[in-house]
Amino acid sequence: MEDFKAAVGWNVHVLRTRKREADIAIHLRTRINDYVEGFLTLDAFKDSCYEEAATIAKEASGARYLLAIGPAMVAEANYFLGYRKSVVKWRGPVGNLKRKMLKLRRKASMYKSIVYTAKESFGIISSECENLQQEGGVSMTCLSNTMPLILEMAWKINYLDITTTLAGACQKLFYDANILSKEERLLRAQAVHILGTQFYLVGLQEAGNATVSSVDEIKDRANAAFAESMKRGNAD
Repeated sequence: MEDFKAAVGWNVHVLRTRKREADIAIHLRTRINDYVEGFLTLDAFKDSCYEEAATIAKEASGARYLLAIGPAMVAEANYFLGYRKSVVKWRGPVGNLKRKMLKLRRKASMYKSIVYTAKESFGIISSECENLQQEGGVSMTCLSNTMPLILEMAWKINYLDITTTLAGACQKLFYDANILSKEERLLRAQAVHILGTQFYLVGLQEAGNATVSSVDEIKDRANAAFAESMKRGNAD
């Protein structure tokens, strides 16, 4: 049985990914339902999307989440609409190309960040930490100096994961077997495009206006977290 599951790609990771995609598709379907069903006008739906994006932007790293989610939703919606709504035949292939390029850029950015983080972290540990007395094999100074690099690498990985997961979720949403009307599929894609556009615009606005946390602030947080973990370890 296990060999059969492996042969068809049916494993825990795949099942978890599909469940995430299905959960997101259900959430998106609920979120855009009022617009698709005609209970909200276009302007009212745009306003609700903007308000949701503004609320997310107020949270920690909210702008980064918006910039990760927004372009991915726009790319998936453009891909679907380009083949089914546009009378210009080249818009479908162009939308598909942009969608693939977005994923490719984020994947390349992730690999670049992993290599850069490993290289810089090794340099920091070699130059700054070799003469420090370490407790438990980890120096607080080393941790605080490498933490910004690790956090940035984690964001790059997160960007790619969001892009891939949203692609699967949008596919489930747009190709829902329970929808018999072509118009409803198009409305779903249009609504996702509007939602993604508002997320992207608010994310850009917040990223430009907000004061980015400095390296010193990140180091302070890392030191505090490290000190707290050491206290818990000693208490145990």
